[in-house]
Amino acid sequence: MDKIFFNGIEIKYKIIKKPIKHIYLRIYDSHVEVSANRFVSNDYIKKFILKHIDHIIERQKSVNYYYLFGKKYIKNGIDEKDIYKNKLPEVILPILYKYSNKMNLHPSKISFRFNKTRWGSCSYKNSISFNYYLAKLPVELIEYVVVHELAHIKHKNHGKDFWALVEEYLPDVRERRKNLRKFEKVI
Repeated sequence: MDKIFFNGIEIKYKIIKKPIKHIYLRIYDSHVEVSANRFVSNDYIKKFILKHIDHIIERQKSVNYYYLFGKKYIKNGIDEKDIYKNKLPEVILPILYKYSNKMNLHPSKISFRFNKTRWGSCSYKNSISFNYYLAKLPVELIEYVVVHELAHIKHKNHGKDFWALVEEYLPDVRERRKNLRKFEKVI
């Protein structure tokens, strides 16, 4: 791995030569990968990295943190996905059982996975899946996602009856939805 120094900051980078037309930059917490055509010179790639140095530095600063239940922590080389896998079930399952019993709505199956677009889902067969990334959220927002998915057991859409059911168990549902949107922008 090569290095570039910019204002005393060390940027490690790796060059990957491929039969491609454009130059691509991938930013990780410890290094940068640049994919380019084999005919692109290493000097040009260094200039490309320097051209994007402000973005790289800013992105690497944000990559060095992770959120756990709404609080920000320094990564220190740990893989936050492992933490999410271990911690989320401990927190979400008691919430799920509590509201499942209160609402008298019981999922046929509960599963977890990493998903990029959804916090949770409820299948036609009432199987509920939760996104491990929920572990980033404050507990009150996780609680909202749980109640939301449980309500889908009874109402398979986002109609008036669905929202009335959610609001019955979470009277501040509008505030929680608003906070979820705000939090999504931060993480």
